[in-house]
Amino acid sequence: MLHEAADFGFSQTKAEQRGYKHELETCIKALKEMKRHGIKVLPGGSRLRLDPTRHVCARPRALRQVLDFTPMEAIQAATTGVAELFMRSHELGKILPGYYADCILVDGNPLEDIAVLQDHDRLNVIVINGRVHKVSPAEWHAPPVMGQDGNRHVIVPDFPEVKKQWQFKFQD
Repeated sequence: MLHEAADFGFSQTKAEQRGYKHELETCIKALKEMKRHGIKVLPGGSRLRLDPTRHVCARPRALRQVLDFTPMEAIQAATTGVAELFMRSHELGKILPGYYADCILVDGNPLEDIAVLQDHDRLNVIVINGRVHKVSPAEWHAPPVMGQDGNRHVIVPDFPEVKKQWQFKFQD
């Protein structure tokens, strides 16, 4: 709310007078304490307009900047942490045979600058649900490369096996 005060007809000063700055600072302090005590803090969360931490935990970069996560902690929170939250770590959160996985090829090292994950121009390849959604021209025309397993690897438009998307169903 503090960062979107104008959207609600409030000036920044009025929002601060109403206590939104204090509320946000308190939430950030609480989230840092939770992390310090080993409680998992993950990106995302409710998308309620009135959620004071909406911008704090929305993305791994925010976890890094505001909550003092290392880049690796932020990436793990967004991948394996979310898989554990949904009790799907047996099929999500890792790039392994049989797992559902989205994958990106990034121009840069997110462990040095996590902001590269939010720069669409630096995402050279995007694979979602086994389908290639974006390949930069440089990557598309790149020659096959020799992998560590001794095999030659190339980028293909579609992977041979496309898994169906799963949906969460609530039980009564």
